[in-house]
Amino acid sequence: MISGLQGSIRKLEVGSVHLDVHGVTYEIVISFKTYWELKEFQTSAKEVRLHIHHSITERGQKLFGFLQERDKEFFKVMKGLHGIGEMTALKVLSFFSPWELHKIASSGEAKDLEKIPKVRAKTSEKIFFEVKQNLKKLELFLEAGPEDPSIPQTSKEKLPSPEDRFKETAVQALVQLGFEDKSALKEVEKVLKKQNFTDTGELIREILKNL
Repeated sequence: MISGLQGSIRKLEVGSVHLDVHGVTYEIVISFKTYWELKEFQTSAKEVRLHIHHSITERGQKLFGFLQERDKEFFKVMKGLHGIGEMTALKVLSFFSPWELHKIASSGEAKDLEKIPKVRAKTSEKIFFEVKQNLKKLELFLEAGPEDPSIPQTSKEKLPSPEDRFKETAVQALVQLGFEDKSALKEVEKVLKKQNFTDTGELIREILKNL
């Protein structure tokens, strides 16, 4: 089982990172939070170490990577809840800190979870119910200790706003279509100034239509 990897970033995308470890490149699934943090390392020459959850199922193997060990443990807590799979757990980690999730489960509503893309009605209610039923597990996790002190303070700041996440996802989608980073950001900001979008696909279509 792989529990950690250290190497240099070869490719960084919203949902994955390619890490070169002594000439072997691993494709690792990451949350948006980890993507946001890794952007700091992408332009530097230093290596980055990721805490890995190595998933082995009948359908194959996947590596899930986290810059902070606490994020890995939070991921394991979430995916351990009944009916909450790995990808759903990763989505939760992308958009909510453990403290925010605890607050929602304690005094919020299921609809508060719907800021997560493609998480609607039944799914948000399922996550809300399971977290509420297992609130003690989350509280024990929160009591376990602070985040890894070796991680730079800038990486421990609050998650980017939903607006920033939406914009970054759209930029990355355009980059994958062949745009340069700067021109992609320019196009996204130009369209968003004229009209609000809640769906990345619709935003991308609007940008391409106006080219």
